[in-house]
Amino acid sequence: MTNKLIRLSKLISHAGVCSRKNAEFLIKNGDVKINNKIFKEFFIEKSLIKSIKVKDKLLSKIETRVWILNKPVGYVSSNKEQFSQKSLFRLIPKDLPRVVSVGRLDIQSEGLLLLTTNPKLSSYLEDPNNKIERKYIVKVSGKIPKNLGKLVNGQFFVNGILYNGVKIKLPVCREKDMIEVELTEGKNREIRNILDYFDLKVQKLKRISFGPFKLNGIDIGKFVETEINLLKKLLNSIGFMDENNFR
Repeated sequence: MTNKLIRLSKLISHAGVCSRKNAEFLIKNGDVKINNKIFKEFFIEKSLIKSIKVKDKLLSKIETRVWILNKPVGYVSSNKEQFSQKSLFRLIPKDLPRVVSVGRLDIQSEGLLLLTTNPKLSSYLEDPNNKIERKYIVKVSGKIPKNLGKLVNGQFFVNGILYNGVKIKLPVCREKDMIEVELTEGKNREIRNILDYFDLKVQKLKRISFGPFKLNGIDIGKFVETEINLLKKLLNSIGFMDENNFR
């Protein structure tokens, strides 16, 4: 049986040291050691790794932590700012460990956004094959078809893009212009594109849950860390195995 080759920059990034791109620079520069020997290759057999050092600092498994942020409108879900854009990372205290966001909410959307120290968890939650549900409350303008839920059920195309697993419930409250949408794929501007196809314009889009993680009463612009014992239960409920990356 062939030993599995893994990307070294990915391991370094997942340990919270830096981005994959910066990790590759460190590898080229001779700042990475495998088993106390300088290693300048980008791939290595997993079974050969006993220890990894970056700039002589031993790499160890970083504790998986998750925060729920109630993202305000007007912030982009990226650490890169273009023109007059504001990154949601402006809302994060500087003393927090390195985190990545789970999925994205566009600049006009608000609500639950997950932040985690574990990029592997982020990838797991985002992977459509794992069918992790995201729920949204959406305010629209236009005439809502009474059978909208049936129209989007199953597979369907919008402007050449295939959408799967979309569920729509209406109305979600006394207000007739509010609907609830559930997704498992999270494609770019998925809800806006689908509703636009039915001549419905999104006036407000708010994510209220992502898998077992719920927004509840978190104030806009604030974030709360998920307590460690609860986090273990939530991750277990979606089948995520929190294990060391290289040992």
